[in-house]
Amino acid sequence: MSYFSILPPASTKLEKALEQTAASVLDFAAPIRDVWSPVRCPIGHLPWLAWGLAISHWKTNWTIEYKRAAIADAIPYHRRKGTRRAVEEVLERYHPALQLVEWHQANPPRAPHTFEVRAPAGEIPAAFLSAATTDAIIADVAVAKPARAHFDFVQTLEASAALYMAAGGLAGTMHRADYGAEHDTSRDWSAVFQTEDGEPIRTEGGLDYLETN
Repeated sequence: MSYFSILPPASTKLEKALEQTAASVLDFAAPIRDVWSPVRCPIGHLPWLAWGLAISHWKTNWTIEYKRAAIADAIPYHRRKGTRRAVEEVLERYHPALQLVEWHQANPPRAPHTFEVRAPAGEIPAAFLSAATTDAIIADVAVAKPARAHFDFVQTLEASAALYMAAGGLAGTMHRADYGAEHDTSRDWSAVFQTEDGEPIRTEGGLDYLETN
């Protein structure tokens, strides 16, 4: 009689003999295969299968379909674990508005190998971020993040405003000049006889100019 052995290769002869005896009256193969199948595993055994696959973020309130999908994704998840993608998957599972900001993306930059999980207050209601939910997010991020990375969970409030400015101008120049009045005590040359060339004509003695009056 042929059967599907469930014993490891290093089993003893006694263990193999007992298995052969039991296999003659029981069918071990089908139930064992079903228990390890994400699709066919009985609902009551799903938590044990998740434990066997080291799914640390298991939640009892997940739907049956989500539990089976998480079990099917267990091995690929362990390959992604410790990466940014794994952390982002955790945040998306709770709320799409949760943000991952790494140290070099912060302003000012944070210390290397650190990051922030930001919860925008304008997009995530305060009722959602209860103490229990916040603790669950922190615990799941701690499992998914790189081992050397440290993070803070912060709630942010962003505000924006518009500032309008207007200005006018008039092009032109300005010159300032200061003038002073001074009394002219010099001779009135218009009262002096002049030659055709405009030279004043002197008197006979040459000591003065010949005036018209």
